[in-house]
Amino acid sequence: MKLSLFFFAMLLAACSRIPPESNFSRGAPESLLDVSSEVVNLSVGTEASVDELAEWLQQDQPTRAELYCPESSDQCVAAQEALDLYGVPTLYVASVDNVASLVYERVLARDCENRFIDNRINPYHMNHPTFGCSTAANMVQMVSDKHQFVRPNLMDPAEAYKPVQNYRGYLQQAKEFNEFGAEKSLLDKAQQK
Repeated sequence: MKLSLFFFAMLLAACSRIPPESNFSRGAPESLLDVSSEVVNLSVGTEASVDELAEWLQQDQPTRAELYCPESSDQCVAAQEALDLYGVPTLYVASVDNVASLVYERVLARDCENRFIDNRINPYHMNHPTFGCSTAANMVQMVSDKHQFVRPNLMDPAEAYKPVQNYRGYLQQAKEFNEFGAEKSLLDKAQQK
């Protein structure tokens, strides 16, 4: 009898333990991102191959490029100019290979598992596995540059240009008014007459 009560108590203790997988963070936008990297190697040994590089750059700009060629080569200089024209960050390595490696880093957003999940057997009243996924998916889809989730730009010059311009305009406006709110240029004109 005591043995059966002991086993029954152990069975109840095992049942009341919340499984660790039910505490996972759900609904995070980062969980819906797939990051992939692709490298395309192009020759830059001839003028025709540099033209082909320029066509690649015109169709789709890579995230970065690595240029392996001798520094004195005219084709190497032309390839560097083409990469600079499209604003591609380039790593130059002195080599005799005459190769340009274009690196495309893609960040893609996946969709949620939009299916019915039966959550009726849930003694701990935990959220189902896809809880919050549609909100996170909508958030990811609203951001046009998915790299902002992986490597965010924090107040880059392009991001901070407009606020700085507004602040400087405010300071300029404050200099043009005296303490009574009248423009200095109007006061100066009135005193000259």
